[in-house]
This record gives sequence, C-alpha cells and structure tokens, in this order.
Amino acid sequence: MRILTPLRPVALTALCAAIGAPPQAPQTSGDWTLVFAKPAVGKYEDISFPDAKHGWIASASGSILMTSDGGVTWSVQTVGLQRLRSLHFVDAKHGFAGSLAGILYETTDGGVTWNDITSRLPKAAKGFCGITHVGKKVYVVGRYNLGAADYFYSPDGGKTWEAQDLLSVADGLVNVMFLNDKVGFIGGMGKSKNPGQMGSGPAIILKTTDGGKNWHTVFEHDGGRGYAWKLFPIDKKLIYAGLQSQDGVYRIAKTTDGGDHWDTLTVATGRPTGPAIQGIGFIDANTGWVGGFFVGMYATTDGGKTWSFVQQPDGIINRFEKVGNSLFTAGTRGVLRYDAHHVTH
Repeated sequence: MRILTPLRPVALTALCAAIGAPPQAPQTSGDWTLVFAKPAVGKYEDISFPDAKHGWIASASGSILMTSDGGVTWSVQTVGLQRLRSLHFVDAKHGFAGSLAGILYETTDGGVTWNDITSRLPKAAKGFCGITHVGKKVYVVGRYNLGAADYFYSPDGGKTWEAQDLLSVADGLVNVMFLNDKVGFIGGMGKSKNPGQMGSGPAIILKTTDGGKNWHTVFEHDGGRGYAWKLFPIDKKLIYAGLQSQDGVYRIAKTTDGGDHWDTLTVATGRPTGPAIQGIGFIDANTGWVGGFFVGMYATTDGGKTWSFVQQPDGIINRFEKVGNSLFTAGTRGVLRYDAHHVTH
C-alpha cells in the first residue's frame, strides 16, 4: 500500500515540551513525505540503495524492508534475523547485513534468503555497525562499544576475509565509508582519557590512504564522551559527519579538503543530555538534515553554519541515503522521502 503524507508543521507543542524540544523554526522549503507507514520495534538502523530502483532498510527487530521502484512503494521482505544494525548491498542481488550480536549475513538473491557467513571471518566479532564496498572489496566495522574496534576486509566480495584490531586508537567503531579503493574513513569513539574507563572516549574519525592497511586519526572532538556516528560524503573533498555527544550540545563535523582537516559546527545547544544526533544526510552541498534520539529533525541550507528545528512526528533517525534527487530516511512511523525539486533557494 502506498501512503503519501506530507510532513508539514503540526500541533506537537505538548510532545515537544515533554522532550524539551526548542520552539519550531521555519521549515526548509519542500516536504518530507511518509511513503511507507511501518513503525519499527526499536528503530530503523540502516539503508542501502545499490542502484536507483532497488533499496533495502533494516530494523533493530531483525526485519528488512524492500523497494524495487526507487522508493515509491515498499514491502516487508524479511523477518526474524538477529538484532540488525548494519546493511549494505553491492548490487541488486548481493548484499550483507550485520547484527549487534556479531552475526554477519549474506544474500545473493536480492534479500529473499540470508545466510549466516560468520564462520568465514578470521576472528569472532562483538557486533557490526557499518558496512560498505568498492568494487569487489567489502569493508565492515563494529561494534560501537564493548571495546569492539574490529575492522574486517574482504578482497573478493565476501568469500574470504581479513581482520584488523584498531583498539590502539579506538574504543568502538560505528561507520565506514570509502571514496575509492585507497581512501576511506571510519567514525567511532576514541580512546578514553582515563585509563581503565573504556567507553568514555571522544568522537573520532580515522582515515586511510592505502586501502585500509593503515589508519590514522584525522579528527578528535573535545566535547567529552561521544561518537562520530554517521559519515556523509558529497564529493571527494566535502564530507559531513554526525557527532553523537552526551553534553546537551548537538554538533556535526565537516571537511572541505578530503578529510585531512575538520571543523566542528554547532546544531543546537541546551538540549537534554544523553544520546543525541545519529543520522546526517544532504540533498546537495548546502542543504541537509540531522536526526537522532529526539522527535523532529534539524535542517540547514548553508552547509551547516546555521540550523533550524523541523517539527514533525518522526524521531529516532539513524541513517539518510541519497538516491537521485531524493533523500530517504526511516523514523518512528516508517519510511520518509524528501524530493529535491521542492527545494527553493
């Protein structure tokens, strides 16, 4: 069933007051549309579109949604997998999904069946939070805590795997992204400043220029415990990252030189302490949104310099995915889409 519901400002005063949301600012031009009403148990965790028509969304409950018409219609394709956190398709048939329990799944028939391939890995993993690929090379990282700074690499599309422990520089890994087969980035949590307190480190971003053989820290935030949660590249120079902090300040990181130098930009202040921003996504170089453990989103039209609160019914947003002239995400009510042709500057 196709459901098209424009998300315009609604009367959420009581709800926003309950969660401490700021007054609503003018909404960015255009509409977020609910294209598939399917509330998730927990939250939706990851989105993957290997081409313009085929897309998948994984939920924490172990279900996977699928579209074959570019996100116009969706259906529940799979249920009953372990608690999923990451999902990535190499093409319309071949994909991977990772659970927080350390199980890695593979499909070769477009998500109809999923096989547990954990036994192929050279070591046991505590969980998988991020997956990506370049050509036949597949990269997997995780978990975000428990001292799980594991980096897995397959040179042959998942047939064989190598592993690297990045615990010397990170307490946990969340997201991995490669610009090409040489240059890549990992976001996560750095080493704790207090020995013996693993899991209290700052947000960090790691970079490789040799295909993942060596990684070095290119960004470390000074805002206390946190994560670089999601990375969103615009091109080989301009990359954004959502920073999950714990101090009531919402922030992102931005680089304009290919990840060697990063600036920290403030989204909002005076927010409740605890988990905050997770997902970040841009429809073009300047127009983007962040979501996370709050109802609504924040929007920018000037590359992150200023942000306005977009009051709408969905929250717990963990991932954005750009597909052509549309941007997809999934929140409390289901799958959302933003169409770029609505944007006016």
